Amino acid sequence: PCGTSGGVMIYFDKIEVVNKLRKNMVYDTVKNYTVDYDKIWIYDKIHHEINQFCTKHTLHEIFIEKFDSLDESLVEALNQDIYKFVPSIEILGIRVTKPRIPESIKRNFEEMERQRTQLLIASEN
Repeated sequence: PCGTSGGVMIYFDKIEVVNKLRKNMVYDTVKNYTVDYDKIWIYDKIHHEINQFCTKHTLHEIFIEKFDSLDESLVEALNQDIYKFVPSIEILGIRVTKPRIPESIKRNFEEMERQRTQLLIASEN
């Protein structure tokens, strides 16, 4: 769960992260962080970054305005810390599903979109 700046709880059902270890640094990475290095440096961190993103933005910004750039923003945020502390990990890509929002809010969004479309059609005629 993730709380928006307006207090709405939303849920990202799936977050996929593709990463690779640099060959010459595999041994040191596993030695320092175990084979679960990705839990520490990627999965725990991604949830933190998503929460930071949500608390700074409204539902409209997250769901409509900024969603298309969320993947890239997360890659950049993860790579900043990883590059500093664990240069052996490289984040190749992140894919985030559209967030699930409360049903009542979803219906309001749909109704507003329907009304907006009707106004556009009416103004063209």
